[in-house]
Amino acid sequence: MTKQDLEQIRDTEKNIKAKQDELEALRYKASGAGAIRYDKDRVQTSPQDYMAMAVADIVEIEKQISEAQAEIEQMKGDAYALVRRMDKPEQRTIIEWYYLNGLSMANTALHMNMSERSAYYLREDALETFESLQAISVDCRE
Repeated sequence: MTKQDLEQIRDTEKNIKAKQDELEALRYKASGAGAIRYDKDRVQTSPQDYMAMAVADIVEIEKQISEAQAEIEQMKGDAYALVRRMDKPEQRTIIEWYYLNGLSMANTALHMNMSERSAYYLREDALETFESLQAISVDCRE
């Protein structure tokens, strides 16, 4: 587990949120609740089953979300195992809130009663500790 892995957790959570928003839009569209546009000329087209296409898209997106959530849960479990081994509570807190809970650095700093700049410095120290614990774990397994 490295800094890149922690960043991947944040990115994957953002991707899951985007997929959930896309899913919500597709469900709304599939429900037929959209407005009818009367200002457009109607052109006869070949019949298409829009509902079936929307349902297929919804099923595919739900599958992608489910797979991403399973992957992220595994990664978070591994990260929490290392975080629990960190000695300094403020380092644990910043890793948990920023990387694992997805808070912005500004919100993390606010909750920790420190400036955003101090939070960035603390994060760098915490990442060094985190990666050193990972290196120790790898050495112990060999």
